[in-house]
Amino acid sequence: MDELFQALAQGLLIGSTYGLLALGMGLIYSVSGIVNFSHGDFVSLGMYLCFALFSALALDPYLSLVITLPVMLIVGAVVCRYLIAPVAQAHSLMVVQLTLGIALALQNLILMVFGGQPQRVPSVVEAKLVMIGNVVMRMPHVIAFLASIALATVLFIVLRSPDVGRAIRAVHQNARAAALMRIDVDRVKIGTFAVGIGLLAIAGALLSPGTPIMPSMGLRYTVITLLALVLGGMTNFLGIMVAGVVIGVSEAMGMIYLSDTLGMIMPYAVFVLIVLFRPEGILGQSRG
Repeated sequence: MDELFQALAQGLLIGSTYGLLALGMGLIYSVSGIVNFSHGDFVSLGMYLCFALFSALALDPYLSLVITLPVMLIVGAVVCRYLIAPVAQAHSLMVVQLTLGIALALQNLILMVFGGQPQRVPSVVEAKLVMIGNVVMRMPHVIAFLASIALATVLFIVLRSPDVGRAIRAVHQNARAAALMRIDVDRVKIGTFAVGIGLLAIAGALLSPGTPIMPSMGLRYTVITLLALVLGGMTNFLGIMVAGVVIGVSEAMGMIYLSDTLGMIMPYAVFVLIVLFRPEGILGQSRG
């Protein structure tokens, strides 16, 4: 029974961060209709920026957000304005190929700058533990859980606001009609893409303490994000967050109760089962 509670706790904590990753992709998709296949590599970029700042300035990954967050927001805006926007109206495969190209470029850039050896970013809280009964939780995971829930709540509030939220919902529902209502559609798309990438800077800082980082790990985060996005209903933000937790719990269950190889397959098996019986998403497809 203790193992079950341990798996549930571990899955809930890490799954909330997966949900945060997927919210960034869901926000971008809800406005532009673009599935960003370089999403996980932007997470890698955020984590390596934390590593660079620790190596150069001995900054804790949480403190490094003061620098990495604005940098990633700017990177997101530039990528959207000068790479995504020019091909956004082309065939969807062109956009897919572009984001895959960005993923390869980021991966090779990281490889050139930092090399291929695994790195780690220490933190003052890395070795601290939190115990509830017989359940042991790492402090970085607890911080990631609390921060992810707080950020998701803020995002939900902003999306329901009468100004920013209304503009985002209008562009999502009908970009042409939104433009006729004097909403700057391009500005909204660039802004949401930048915020989506900015969330990855935060997620990167939350995931960094005690986690080995490698240039090739972006693909794993992209796949996990896509699983949560599809399970959540693509534009249902609450469903996406819940789906991230489901992925995290199934991964933890698999790692504890099955072998390492079979354990890694568990989230994909759960994904297939849910999609078979609820293709509209865990909580149903959002109507916008």
